[in-house]
Amino acid sequence: MAEQKISELPAATTLTGTEKVIVNQNAVTSLTDVNAVATYVKQGGVSGTFTNPTSITVVNGIITAIS
Repeated sequence: MAEQKISELPAATTLTGTEKVIVNQNAVTSLTDVNAVATYVKQGGVSGTFTNPTSITVVNGIITAIS
């Protein structure tokens, strides 16, 4: 597989929660899944009020919206 910039990757379709995403945690690059990110958000890891997310928008590999 040829190297490809994140900005050159195709857009994701509807997410199921099992998709792998890369995160930076305490200066260590790690792999997790969308379910773990959603759980973190629902448990108050991000300021604001959230209910069960029905959609997560990812643009060029970056989560830009959770609703």
